[in-house]
Amino acid sequence: MVNKKECCGCTACLHVCPAKCIVMQEDEEGFLYPIIDKEKCIQCHRCETVCPVRHTDNLNTKTETYVGYSRDEEIRKQSSSGGIFSVIAEWILQQRGVVFGAAFDENFEVHHIAIETKKELVKLRGSKYVQSRLENVYPEVKQYLEKKRKVLFTGTACQIAGLKKYLNKEYENLYTVDVLCHGVPSPKLWRMYLEEIKKRNNASIEKVEFRNKENGWKNYLVNIELSNMEKYCVHYFEDKYMRMFLENIDLRQSCYECHFKGLPRISDMTIGDSWGIEKYMPDMDDDKGTSVILVHSPNGASMFEVIRKKLVVREAILDEVLPPTADSRRSVEMHPNRKKYLEGVKRGESIDLLYGYLQKTFIQKVVSLMRCILIRINPKYKE
Repeated sequence: MVNKKECCGCTACLHVCPAKCIVMQEDEEGFLYPIIDKEKCIQCHRCETVCPVRHTDNLNTKTETYVGYSRDEEIRKQSSSGGIFSVIAEWILQQRGVVFGAAFDENFEVHHIAIETKKELVKLRGSKYVQSRLENVYPEVKQYLEKKRKVLFTGTACQIAGLKKYLNKEYENLYTVDVLCHGVPSPKLWRMYLEEIKKRNNASIEKVEFRNKENGWKNYLVNIELSNMEKYCVHYFEDKYMRMFLENIDLRQSCYECHFKGLPRISDMTIGDSWGIEKYMPDMDDDKGTSVILVHSPNGASMFEVIRKKLVVREAILDEVLPPTADSRRSVEMHPNRKKYLEGVKRGESIDLLYGYLQKTFIQKVVSLMRCILIRINPKYKE
């Protein structure tokens, strides 16, 4: 078994292995890790050299910063933030390109899939706060690239780093966009959460929205529609699954020591929510969703120049719209009760019991508060 702190689950090692001796296997939290069949292993060490955590490559040297949103109100309404992904994806699809991104399956588990039509784009829109399974996606991306098709790959920064290591060469027809990432929560906890909602309502799930904007972009709702016409719809901070995610108790272990949140990134572009925009550019905030857009590469710059006419966009100062202390620029702090939570997961405890581990002791609260203050004063204290 690999050191869990050093594995982001990208699958690069799985696909590069010439002996086919690696499989991805779930741990007790539902995260996938590579397992090596030592009897089949030929000791070529390609799995080690392709690992993006062990060997981080980045040719990009600068980041240009913008904030903006789609001029198309319908796209923006259907998107978690400003609709930037949809604008980029439509441009790729118009050129007979292929778009890869995270989608729900029929059981509302999250996988990366490829789409080739605008009609399918709805599958990839919207945040999905579960680690997406990549499965055979990296070889599929390579096949399309070798056929000279334009490919847009969207995902977390670690997934893009894994793809780049697997491909092992630059492709002019590959465009990569990572999303600002807090960390990835447990797929097993997500399954448990959905099962409890189904049992409580005696109904199957028809639709899931992590970021419903009915109450506005800043006060978004978790919205789950059920087969009996009922809805589970609550403010995100009142939802137990979202609270456990945002308070860092159920993230993948590598997220607590993330190697991919620095800038500039290995991707061509980074997009995400421009939280706090009302403080820096109030005229860019109408509570419908405004995005941060970070351009890291020549490919990213050319892509941005093509799409910007479809955006309301403005140049911005990086450290204002995305401070160095933001969770998307530094690893998040592990919840002090994560060990207890993990023991509860192993015992098969319910969501309610696992949620109880978020409660901190007075001393834990004081320590966390002091650490947050120190990090805001000087980010080096994070180290």
